[in-house]
Amino acid sequence: MYVEKRKHKRLKINLEAKIEYDKSVINGKTRNISFGGLFFEFKSLHDRLKEGDICNLTVMLNTDDAQNIIPLEFQCKVVHCRKHGYGMQFICIEGLEAYDHFEKMMVLNSDESEQLMAELEKHPGLIVKDE
Repeated sequence: MYVEKRKHKRLKINLEAKIEYDKSVINGKTRNISFGGLFFEFKSLHDRLKEGDICNLTVMLNTDDAQNIIPLEFQCKVVHCRKHGYGMQFICIEGLEAYDHFEKMMVLNSDESEQLMAELEKHPGLIVKDE
């Protein structure tokens, strides 16, 4: 019997994203996101990162205005590696305003926003790093 280890519900949200690590950039997109982390997909094979690596991740958040994209910058830890993607655990997010945008995006994309906020209260997880 499988026991779910995740503390946060994952939402299927596809956003453009990039990983910066060791002076290189890996472009891709999110497959799913939670308050604790995300799965990052890429098209070409990468073997640069391994489990335990710490890297910078930028997620491009689309707003109502198609011309306005808000970059959400996270520091992450790679928790698992797949052929075309990485499971990433959030360590921190850059700035309170970015966190507010992130939280709003999660709530607006959830069918169970009250449950999502209850999980967040029980397991905050993400540190907001002041700029």
